Amino acid sequence: MGGTDVDEIEALFEKAKREGRGALLEHEAKRVLVEWGVDVPPSRLAQSEEEAEAAAEEIGFPLVMKVMSPRVLHKTDVGAVAIGLQTVDQVRATYAYFMERFADAEVEGVLVEKRVKDGVELIIGTKIDQTFGPGGIFVEAMMDVVFRMCPTTKQLALSAIDDIRYQKLLDGLRGIPKVDRDALAELMVRISELAWEHRERLGEMDINPVIANEEGLFPVDARMILRKHL
Repeated sequence: MGGTDVDEIEALFEKAKREGRGALLEHEAKRVLVEWGVDVPPSRLAQSEEEAEAAAEEIGFPLVMKVMSPRVLHKTDVGAVAIGLQTVDQVRATYAYFMERFADAEVEGVLVEKRVKDGVELIIGTKIDQTFGPGGIFVEAMMDVVFRMCPTTKQLALSAIDDIRYQKLLDGLRGIPKVDRDALAELMVRISELAWEHRERLGEMDINPVIANEEGLFPVDARMILRKHL
């Protein structure tokens, strides 16, 4: 597990627990992924218009901006996501709008993130339940879900991918980029290892979506739910 900062991951879980939250905020969940060796799109948490502008200039356009708040969990449903921002003026205006619109929502900041090119949208997740015991991992495409136990292996992950019914979608249907199955399987293994190693803390995880395009696999949203007994 070279390069993995377990202390940083534990600190993020502990922070959420200390603040009485049942889940990590998206930027925290992505920090966990990064510390576990999973690549995510470049992003910065901004807490002022000036920080949002600096983040935009550092990351580069086009951008996505999202409100980070424990009271705004379903961001798209309540208009807490702005997509396809192309200028600094748009970034500053979006930050100001979010802070006004969600003034009573305990906003921790606004995530400024590189927008990923379109591709196949997949879901990778894990869950602790009675069916899978200490942990199960799943991959989903077009509402078609396949499960395996945690921690999984690359061979088992590849077999899960092969069990998805929508194989044409994975193989590049109608000009959509072909999904790199090896890279997807390796990502599943990595996520399953994260769920297994932190099973005392982490009850459920959804990486939704993972966008697969010609440039690679990109987890563009992440949710991590703490185990209820913590």
